[in-house]
Amino acid sequence: MSCKQDKNQYTGQEAIKYNQYLFQGEQLYFSRCLNCHQNDGSGLGKLIPPLTTDFLKIKKQTAICIVKHGLEGPIQINGINYDRTMPSNPRLTPLEIAELMTYISNSWGNEYGMVTIQEVEEALKDCN
Repeated sequence: MSCKQDKNQYTGQEAIKYNQYLFQGEQLYFSRCLNCHQNDGSGLGKLIPPLTTDFLKIKKQTAICIVKHGLEGPIQINGINYDRTMPSNPRLTPLEIAELMTYISNSWGNEYGMVTIQEVEEALKDCN
């Protein structure tokens, strides 16, 4: 495991926060997501969608809701339909989701910046 600090566009306290989110997010990813989404975020063929996609940027709020509440039913990512259940993570706090989303959003070629606790809290209010 390694903290990705080379793409840090933040300075001062924001840079410290960003690096903390990356580190903690990586820990969460390896303990909760790795088995299905793989070490490189590539997913599992046509069973588990990749995390190396702009879905995370375009539908960030939806991705946050999926992390917290899981997913049942089909979802289309990069033109491929996936229809496997993703388990919910009801015990993850908004901070942990922000850390996890920051890690995923800045790994494997993704460069979408920090996801804040405020963004997570707002997204979770609107989950269906």
